[in-house]
Amino acid sequence: MTKSLPYSLFHEYYYQWSLKKKFTSHSHALYEIYYFHGGKGDFLLGGDSIALQPGDLIIMDGLAPHGPKVQAGDEYVRSMFQFDPSVIRYFDERLHGFNPLLPFERLLHCHIRLAGEYKAEFEDILQRLNRFYVQRDKISSSRFLMAFYDMLIFIYSRCERQLEKAARPASEKERSVREVVSFIEHRYAEDITLDRLEKQVYRSKQYLAKIFREATGMTIIDYLHRRRINHAKLLLSLDRTSSVTDVCYEVGFKNLSHFSRLFKEQEGVSPERFKRLARQAGENG
Repeated sequence: MTKSLPYSLFHEYYYQWSLKKKFTSHSHALYEIYYFHGGKGDFLLGGDSIALQPGDLIIMDGLAPHGPKVQAGDEYVRSMFQFDPSVIRYFDERLHGFNPLLPFERLLHCHIRLAGEYKAEFEDILQRLNRFYVQRDKISSSRFLMAFYDMLIFIYSRCERQLEKAARPASEKERSVREVVSFIEHRYAEDITLDRLEKQVYRSKQYLAKIFREATGMTIIDYLHRRRINHAKLLLSLDRTSSVTDVCYEVGFKNLSHFSRLFKEQEGVSPERFKRLARQAGENG
């Protein structure tokens, strides 16, 4: 689907999608928002099975095993977004607001059953988000980001009661993976090694490497590189004064050629070309 920003906010994006495919329970290191429009099916979340009803909204930090379970022949329509929280943290610092990601961080995952005006309001936000998502101009891109921020604030408002309670206990494995993800999220620009993580999390690096790959499908170092490149994309898109070399070192890479190679592997273009395309998009918006 067409991207509305020079960088991609969503890693996966479905709006009112009815196409069925084979699903398996999985986990990942991305935040996810799932909304059920209609049909029949269950959603497996951690150790729970939710019998889906229209208006069901499910949020998760991605690390608990999850996935839908739908029988052949049943109608099944949903919207779903997977996103890197670093993008929202970047903009939230500039908006000087409260933390809209708190429900994902503190609750880990949460099921909200919307009805009446709340259901109508959330579906209106979904429609606005989808309308701006397919536009390429600068104004629509900004409105798209604001619509998504509005969605996060709506979710926050529906989770306030749950936030007053303690977060659900996670398994030892989930806790360890979350500690690694949290450490990388806040220290990604520093020199992070498996030896350093071993001392930080108080688990052997062999164990951390094993469980992290099981939970996210990637190695810890690959995740660290992706986190750095995602932030580099933001800087290359929005900071017109910084050079590619400046961005390379700012996000934690020590070698420009290494950064450029990994950037092109992930994005399909060099960081120099990415920066030019972002500048052209801004000039044409």
